[in-house]
Parts: sequence; C-alpha cells; structure tokens
Amino acid sequence: MADDPLVSVVITTKNRITLLPRAVKSVLEQTGPSLEVIVVDDGSDVPAALDIQDPRLRFVRHEVSQGLTNARNAGFRAARGQFFCMLDDDDWYLPGKLEKQLAFLEANPEIDMVFSRVTVRDAEGKDRYYLPAEHVHSPEINLYAFNVIHPSSVLMRRKVFEQVPFEPRIKKYEDTLFFIRVTFTFKTAYLPMEVSVWMQDGRPDQLTRVFYERNFVNFRIVCEGLADILERYPVARRKYYGRLAFQAARCGRVWECAKAGAKALGLARGTRLAPAA
Repeated sequence: MADDPLVSVVITTKNRITLLPRAVKSVLEQTGPSLEVIVVDDGSDVPAALDIQDPRLRFVRHEVSQGLTNARNAGFRAARGQFFCMLDDDDWYLPGKLEKQLAFLEANPEIDMVFSRVTVRDAEGKDRYYLPAEHVHSPEINLYAFNVIHPSSVLMRRKVFEQVPFEPRIKKYEDTLFFIRVTFTFKTAYLPMEVSVWMQDGRPDQLTRVFYERNFVNFRIVCEGLADILERYPVARRKYYGRLAFQAARCGRVWECAKAGAKALGLARGTRLAPAA
C-alpha cells in the first residue's frame, strides 16, 4: 500500500562478495513492511554486484574506502524510509525480524528504537550464546556492560540517526559509542525474540581482532564521546577510564596510561551505581 511505512536496511560491504548474497536475501525475503535495501560498497577492489534483480535493491559505492562508520552514514543519508536498520555483510536476518519489530514500534509511538537478541554462531556452525542477556535492557546496565546491543538487532526511527549519526573518526568500538549515546538520548525498548545471526568465525578481516594500538586510539574516542554520561555515573567512569589505562599500557603509552588511570581513580571514588547528584 502507498501509505505503508518504508523500512530502509543498510548493508555495508568490502571485498566479501561471496558473503553478501546471503545477507541481502535475508532482507529481501522478510515479510511485512515495504522495504529498500541499500548496499554500501566501501571501496572493494572489484565493485560489488549481485545477480539479484529486485527494484528494492540499490548500491552506493565509495571508490576509496572510508571505513565502516562513514559507509553506514552514507547508506542512511541515501535512505528514504521512516525506519532504519543495518546489517553487516557476513550476518543475516532471521524470518519475521522486520515485521515484528515494526509492529512493536507502531504500537508504541513513544519508543524510538527497539532491539532484540542475536544468535552468536562460530566457524563450526554451532550457536554459542545469545546477545544480549535477558537482564541487559536499561541504558545504565548497557553502559556498565560496554554495550551489548548488536547492529543487526535493532530497528529505529529515522530521527535517531538524524540526531546521533555514527562518529566518522572511529574505526573500532563504533557500536559501543553509537548505542550508548542513542539509549541515553532516545527512549528504547527490548523485544524478546531472536532476530539475526552474528557470525564469529575468527576471520582476519573481522573488526573483533585485538590490535592494541587501535584499541587504545578508538576507545579514547569512546570515552570522549561519552564524557557527559560518564561524568554522571562514577562507577562507569572508573570502568571506562580504567580500561583505557590498560589499553594504553598494552601499547606502551606510559603517559596516556597515567592520565587515564588518574582520571579513573581520582574522578570516580565510591561505589555509587546511580547518577551523580
């Protein structure tokens, strides 16, 4: 119907054309809402192309890679929908994801973003656990947990991205910064259902590999981006700057380690879990 709400799904990809069809098909096969799929090719050596003829599918290409956050921002800026969601090229949606989450948001107009569980699967095809755990539903608990909301698990209203885009400088922990900022800015809710599969198969191109210098540089951006929130939550402030100090030590940044450690210990005394007065 012409007045049906449009859901825009942004899929980012780079040099993983063998994985992309599964992700795209998992969206196009969704039931319920009108949708568009925007594949953002972030500088693949060979431009991404699919043997899928569907008017709902279109491509945006960066000739030179600009990174995941800029690719997501570009996809959402190109989107036409009233509702936004995202997917990585190696993950996929489960049936009913969009239909059920959209129905929830339409029935609860005060909620701006809904998130659900993802199934974490390993290289052997075994389902290891679900994310998030059942108790991690509030912004505060998510803050203490360093974020457990997965990108493929959400559906949000357009205004969420318009007010809180992805930080373009960050190359890792982008989801931590984005979702914590969103949950403290907008009203969000948890819908208990499995909506997607997150592949954790240990490939070297996954952003979850540990590189100490990159970890420190990017987590420092997280702390900067959440400074106002951390100022209100002393325990969280201690946890975040303590982690930053540890990462600085691991890559040999002695002065940065001392500064972060002093901030963790000197500015976060006590064990208060509630916001600072």
